[in-house]
Amino acid sequence: PAGTIYDYYVDITKNEFVSWETKVPTWRPDASMTFHDMIVPTVDTTRNYHVVDILLKTKKSVLVTGDTGTGKTVLCQNVLKRLPESMSKLVINFSAATTSSAVQEIMEAPMEKRSKDKLGPLGGKNMLVFIDDFNMPRKTSAESPFQPPLELIRLWMDYGGWYDRVKCAWKNVIDTQIIVGMGHPGGGRNEICARTQSRFSVINLLFPSDSQVVRIFDSILSSKFNDYDNEIKQL
Repeated sequence: PAGTIYDYYVDITKNEFVSWETKVPTWRPDASMTFHDMIVPTVDTTRNYHVVDILLKTKKSVLVTGDTGTGKTVLCQNVLKRLPESMSKLVINFSAATTSSAVQEIMEAPMEKRSKDKLGPLGGKNMLVFIDDFNMPRKTSAESPFQPPLELIRLWMDYGGWYDRVKCAWKNVIDTQIIVGMGHPGGGRNEICARTQSRFSVINLLFPSDSQVVRIFDSILSSKFNDYDNEIKQL
């Protein structure tokens, strides 16, 4: 077979390797769609979504990284769109000015008190938190590897909660998962602490191959040329 091991998945029912191409759905744009709204499914998007979906279903925290334009945010937003009704969602966008106290307030806002020391999403639901630009917050100093908002997230991931900043009492944050997206370090984006990174299942997105780029433009343009003669369509 052509390609690499990453171009195939194991079909458990058949006990054999099957190409990811077989799982890519057919796609045609609606007449009302703008170019900006067109998200063409490819082998990469199908494979990446499947891996992220499996990780989240097994209660793993996911970090999606990659260069600008590789579809990190689109992938995470697609995951949020397909959440069941039993789950709520929260989107947080980090910046250089983001503080740990602000992150704690934002995350606690859509939560309710489940018991004396437990916080959980409203309505008894589970919640998926998506944090974009995860590595944007400033470090405590030029020499330090630590970013306070990320250390708060790591504290929650390690110990299941954080301290009430007024009462200094411990609060358990339950029924909540996290998926984060970030670009590679550079241009205002920092290299995150290795200790924080180790808490995530890391997925690095790459630019699509030439064959996938052809698929994308073919899917978009084919519908535009439906009313033309076959000689024109083949151009």
